[in-house]
Formats: sequence, structure tokens, C-alpha cells
Amino acid sequence: MSDFRTDLGKVRGIGGAKGGVHEFITHRVSAVVLAILLPFFVYGLMKALPGGYDGLMEWVGSPTGAFVLLAFLTAGLYHGRLGINEIISDYVQSTGMRSFTMILNALMSVSAWLIGVLAILKIWL
Repeated sequence: MSDFRTDLGKVRGIGGAKGGVHEFITHRVSAVVLAILLPFFVYGLMKALPGGYDGLMEWVGSPTGAFVLLAFLTAGLYHGRLGINEIISDYVQSTGMRSFTMILNALMSVSAWLIGVLAILKIWL
């Protein structure tokens, strides 16, 4: 049997096209922040690694190293969370499974962030 609904009628109720603008912009902003922080992060690591473990701990223990590492960790995990959420919303069909995986993604990224922040603060302080 043929469907006599218009194209607009077929897509109504699926969701608005305006809902992803915030996520789109924040994903791009976090990518720019990561691109700005990456040279500082790599430079700090290259400067610290010849000193081995003690050199790395000294770099993380410095205010500059701790700040760069905290900012890079925060931006990286946030960027990753937004990217995984985009994949989940595009490819997971079931509403219940989509909600579950998005909540799990948020919990995992927040947990990784807390562990990273506590580790950096323990070294820095």
C-alpha cells in the first residue's frame, strides 16, 4: 500500500533540527581549545621526559604543568564525551538504550575526569 503523506508529514514528530546547535558549537570550541593546548602539553612533556619519572613529577608539580594538564584533561574528556554522544544519538535506535548509553558515557567521562583531577592535585599539592 502506498503512503500518501507528504515528506513533512513523514518526518514530523521525529525531533527538531534546531536541537543540536549547542552541541555542535561546543564540540567545535572544545576542538579549538585542544588545538591551542596541544603545543603546550607536548612541549611540557618533551621538556619533562628526559628527566624520567622525577622530571615528569616535577613538571606536573609545577603550577604551569598542572594547569596545562588539567585544562588538557578537561577539554579532551569533554570533547570525547560530546563526540561519543553524537555517535550514540545517530546510531542507537532504541530510546531506552540511547538514554542508558548517554548516561553511562557521562558517568564514565566524569569518573575519568575526577580520577585525573585528584591525581594531578595530589602531585601538585
